[in-house]
Amino acid sequence: MKGKISLNNFIQENMKRNIIYSLTGILIFVLTACTDEWLNNEGERMPEGEVSVSATVEFLPLRPALDVNTRTAGDVIKDINDLCVLLYDEEGNLVKSYYLLPKGTASTETTDKFDVDDIDRTDADAEGDKTAETKTKRATFKLAQVPYGYYYMYAVANMGNLAESEKDNIQTVDKLKSINLTWEAENWFSTEETTDGKVTKATKNHQMFGYFTIKENTPAGANRNTEASRIAINKKDMELHAWIRRAASKVTIAYDASGLKEGVFIYLKSVQIKDIPVNCYLGKTNTPSENEQSSLIKDGEIIKYYTGTTPPAFDESYPVRLATGRAYYPCEENGTFKYGHEEAADALFFFENMQGDQPYDKRQDADKDGELDHPGLPPHLQQPDKDYSKYRPKDNVPYGTYIEVDAYYRSINEEKVGSGDIKYRFMLGKNITTNYDAERNHHYKLTLKFKNFANDADWHIEYAEPEPGIEVPNPYYISYLYNRTMDLPIKINPGYAKVESVKAEIINNGWAPIGADANNFDYYHFDLEGKNVWNGFLSLRRTTATILTTTEKDASEGSGIVYAESNQEYYNRTQRGNREYAVDPGIHEDTEYGNYSVRKEEGTNILHMSIPLYTRAKQMIAKTSYTGNNPYVAYRRQAKIKITATLSQGEPLTEIVDIFQVRRVVNPKGIYRRHNNDKPFHVVLKRLARENATNFEEFTSEGAWEAVVAATTHEGFVKLEKSSSNKYTSIDEHGTLKGLSGSVIDFKITFNGTCTENESRHAVIRVSYHNNTCNHLIFVRQGYAPVALLDEGRAWHTFNMKTATEETDSPVEEGSLFKWGNLNEPIDASSNKHEKEYWIEVQPKDFKDDKAKPLKIAGKETTKLWDEITSQPFNTPFEKPRINGKEVEIANYDDYNVLYKSKDIEMGYGVLYGDDAEETLSDINEIYGYRYGSSGTYGMRGCFIYNKTNGRNLFFPIGASGYGHRKQGYGDMKNWQGVVTGQGYIHGETKNTVVLRYSAGRSDKFNMTAGDEKPLFYDLYMRPGAIYWLQRVYPPGRDGESDIMAWDINYFSFDFNLISKSNVYATLTGENKIETPKSDACFIRCVEP
Repeated sequence: MKGKISLNNFIQENMKRNIIYSLTGILIFVLTACTDEWLNNEGERMPEGEVSVSATVEFLPLRPALDVNTRTAGDVIKDINDLCVLLYDEEGNLVKSYYLLPKGTASTETTDKFDVDDIDRTDADAEGDKTAETKTKRATFKLAQVPYGYYYMYAVANMGNLAESEKDNIQTVDKLKSINLTWEAENWFSTEETTDGKVTKATKNHQMFGYFTIKENTPAGANRNTEASRIAINKKDMELHAWIRRAASKVTIAYDASGLKEGVFIYLKSVQIKDIPVNCYLGKTNTPSENEQSSLIKDGEIIKYYTGTTPPAFDESYPVRLATGRAYYPCEENGTFKYGHEEAADALFFFENMQGDQPYDKRQDADKDGELDHPGLPPHLQQPDKDYSKYRPKDNVPYGTYIEVDAYYRSINEEKVGSGDIKYRFMLGKNITTNYDAERNHHYKLTLKFKNFANDADWHIEYAEPEPGIEVPNPYYISYLYNRTMDLPIKINPGYAKVESVKAEIINNGWAPIGADANNFDYYHFDLEGKNVWNGFLSLRRTTATILTTTEKDASEGSGIVYAESNQEYYNRTQRGNREYAVDPGIHEDTEYGNYSVRKEEGTNILHMSIPLYTRAKQMIAKTSYTGNNPYVAYRRQAKIKITATLSQGEPLTEIVDIFQVRRVVNPKGIYRRHNNDKPFHVVLKRLARENATNFEEFTSEGAWEAVVAATTHEGFVKLEKSSSNKYTSIDEHGTLKGLSGSVIDFKITFNGTCTENESRHAVIRVSYHNNTCNHLIFVRQGYAPVALLDEGRAWHTFNMKTATEETDSPVEEGSLFKWGNLNEPIDASSNKHEKEYWIEVQPKDFKDDKAKPLKIAGKETTKLWDEITSQPFNTPFEKPRINGKEVEIANYDDYNVLYKSKDIEMGYGVLYGDDAEETLSDINEIYGYRYGSSGTYGMRGCFIYNKTNGRNLFFPIGASGYGHRKQGYGDMKNWQGVVTGQGYIHGETKNTVVLRYSAGRSDKFNMTAGDEKPLFYDLYMRPGAIYWLQRVYPPGRDGESDIMAWDINYFSFDFNLISKSNVYATLTGENKIETPKSDACFIRCVEP
């Protein structure tokens, strides 16, 4: 939905009924008349002479003020700056007036002063038997020379010395009550610094009025009646009492979105009080009317819910966004309900406006027939061909005061997609039906309860839907994972025409990060708007390939490896970027390209469609670096789709929608436990705010989310439970955990018992978020016994090698780095780390030459220099290790390659937490930095290999540094990184020879050449990954490679592939010939024989 929307006069039936409360602010005055003993008059005789009078006022301490430019603290009208007491005779003529100032105030106008104290208030003190204030003021003062007699006595606060400023207007009671107050819209309160902080005090609009009675005749509560009783001051020890009342009232507004549909969001922009009286009588009922054309101020006070002059983007970072998973405002930090009507809550103030009971019902559907009683639009939104005869602005109460909430709403719910500006209005009164009295000295408490789509029949009687037009949720989100799908809901309103056909076209398809430039993130700028769409992440047709290869003989469609001449050729040939859709109602089944659905609204030509979108293959030709999986943990990627609807008459309708591939989520990605460990884990999905941030942050779901055990080897061994910190989740009868829109993705993983040491139990948990359009997988395992991921494969060990006879103690531990063929001199993990506190903002100079660094030999108390650690000739295989006395084998090419080629095997990349970890961490050094001996709760990055049919999974760590590889620099060879061979490195002078770095051949940013752009390789020198040795060299190879010595795990580009001898072992000839065999150092993983 788009366009301007207004809701006139709405408040639901289930709104809080007691919307009006008295401000017991009614300040209290206690006057005591004292006489000499002989004047204690018990009869009717009126003494002659004068007496003294005393009184007291309390002050409630003010709280710190809010933004005084847009908001008013609810307790601002609490101060008393001055008092006037006026005595009138029985004919209503002024006899005497007194002017008092707070004690301690220097003044030449008066010597009369008053003190103050606080009085607790209960419901019994208030009008309507309900107080809105816990304390009010009581002023105590003494007046001299009060003549005996019969009087009408009045008290006026905060109007200065009336004997001077309003001399002519206080001569009679009627003139006093008729003093015309004027609302001061600008700068009517001020903020002052005190020892307790900032306080806000009213300097205008805080006039108060009341009358005195004999104490024993004091009305119960703050009687609204302004007709004073005659007082006889005629005897000793008389006590007088006065309630005084503010001329102004206030309204506070709270919001409740718990009744919205999932996927519907409200973005609050402001709330404003409208049509407030310009003037108000000091002591008479105030009723603006037709006789006073300028009697209303159109725009009263406003509370803005954002900073600046215009609202920021309506997205997850908007200051006040409401949805079912963040349903209340004001609210506590965790989103639980906070009442919002406290004394100091933000408030809107106004003068009294008494419009009385009217025959017009404020409710939108008073007769409850399911239809709006008075539909229509204000004149500036009216359309020429529509009937607005029933439209009734302001409920036919033109001089009433009302509240207007200005907001923006967005629905991504497929039942009713739409977005647009929206206004909610409510006419103030003492009920929600037919009373329109906005009485003085009251606190109006309104709770606006949003319902369903926030614009259904109960809420929106002023709505202009664009007609004809196409509506889609914009933007919409798709998973960061490769080979994933989601459905895009579309609403097509063709007006009087009919929809004949619909087509979609990808007009922009990005591979690059969005928003990276604002954070000065350096990447290769090759993503041109509307160009090279074949390199992007999005497809309109089902993705069938996991890997695209240019080597035709290596293709195996059954294994998900598909031949392509190039990305461009494949994209165009398979029409990934365009698709046409039939418009007959029903489900259109298409097993090759993906099903879609069409629904027609009854009695209209409006169509609702749901079309599938897909992320593309994991590798779109490995050597080009392009991938359907978002490689960026801090940035989204963006595509644009043009939707075109051809109509039976008129021009086609078009709409362009932004599709964002969400940030890559890696924390957490796996939870592992030993066979005898059933400790639960508290999951909170977290992501990086920017590439070089040091902390991960939780985020909220744009729409509903859920978590489910998607695959498992042992039914029921793992369960999902609600966490104590998340109030917005539930579990259905199938064990699926569901979260509400706008809530944090937060739950617990629990284990049902333990297993034997020779067992391992596996599961894959699928988390679907952002309206269930995006998926994240969490791999769970209990038990570390060797496991075969495929029936035709061997059983893999769970741990990396640490020494020739030991594996690591935990799957989270990286293990040692070994040179080729040498199990006896492993480089301990403690030697494989960098010097920077945080490995961020990485530059080529950060990679140090460790040629002279002593390297600890694992399992021994000795160190060796790099050149002292030997390598075996490349054609010499590794010996078979003996672990715990049992002979095992280092994994060979076939062990890895069967995983690479199997259609049942997929890869996931992210952070594993081990046995001692109980919750998702935030600091990157903790998330990535597990090391043996001291950091059991820390995590480790790596690659999960899993069987998608049964959930069996295996983890390959890449090291706490992020680099599971040490590069051999081949002695003093000049510029060995590649400048000599013309491969275009920017800083070819680098000569480091023993570097802890994943990249086998790049030590600097890659200087791309036109036509050979491989942008994800631009900064490969600093990207994380690991290399694992094979048991021996495998000559045939694949993809044109030979002498395969190791397996490559690229954490950034998601490669899980072979790597040849030329990348990890010295084979140079000629003047650079190596006399002694020299290899890199890599990890080792074993399998059962």
